[in-house]
Amino acid sequence: MIEENAEAFIIVDSKTDDFSRLLEIQQNSELGKDKNGKSKMVYEVIRLIDGVPLFFEDHYERMTHSFAAAEGKPASGPSNRNSLISSEELHKQIDQLAEANGKQNCNVKFIAFTGDSQYKTVGYVSKNSYPTAEMISCGVPTKLYWIERENPNIKLVDLDYKEKINRIKSENGVYELLLVDRNRNLREGSVSNLFFVKDNVVYTTPAEKVLKGITRKYIMETCIDSGYPVKEEFITVDELDEVEGVFISGTSPKVLPISSIDNREYSSAQHPVIVKIRDTYDRLLREYIDKHR
Repeated sequence: MIEENAEAFIIVDSKTDDFSRLLEIQQNSELGKDKNGKSKMVYEVIRLIDGVPLFFEDHYERMTHSFAAAEGKPASGPSNRNSLISSEELHKQIDQLAEANGKQNCNVKFIAFTGDSQYKTVGYVSKNSYPTAEMISCGVPTKLYWIERENPNIKLVDLDYKEKINRIKSENGVYELLLVDRNRNLREGSVSNLFFVKDNVVYTTPAEKVLKGITRKYIMETCIDSGYPVKEEFITVDELDEVEGVFISGTSPKVLPISSIDNREYSSAQHPVIVKIRDTYDRLLREYIDKHR
């Protein structure tokens, strides 16, 4: 956690605190673990643009789902003994965190601790890797990585996984790793959702097999509104030569074209379907921001 923090102040149970408190929280082995020592920390990363938390309602709903799924039952919180932090309180804490750090455009990460220890929430401004203009106009390189994630529909904190993924990305000079399962199906990116384009049809992994990204949801709606059918079907490694374009989606990258997968190259950034999806999604974001100021 402390490696991810980007600013001087954090929020701990609705109170502003110094960022150094993160180290104490991280080192407390009881927080976020059950009796078997397994991590039970759930989280959400929410992007602020002009001070507006994008798709806040969706993030709160998913956080509540993740918390209940990880705990096996609704967790007890400080304000309501039978529920997670309320949506009103979470929104208030996001505003409080942004104001304390003087930030209007950033990513904020909120973690809820489950398990055997006392209920806690921690929020901080997280480091991000927003794509550059060149990445958007040219696309980004990616690499296949053979792994199957446990509980893909739940946003559980896994520091070992994150460290390993970041190391592999750095060693190979790629922006993202594309996860492949034992059946050679491409499922998702390590921190993103994955889309393919072929014959004006957009393909993405079935929802039950991946994290149901908030951006993914709105991109799928954008595709349909733009006249492009969406099929929730696997694309296999053996079918990669047949697709015309590929892109990933997420809180930070939004709609980001892929220029290569290992040694396969794609002109995704210039593909008319991907260009239209990206432009339409950006307009959707602006409309949301204007509505929620």
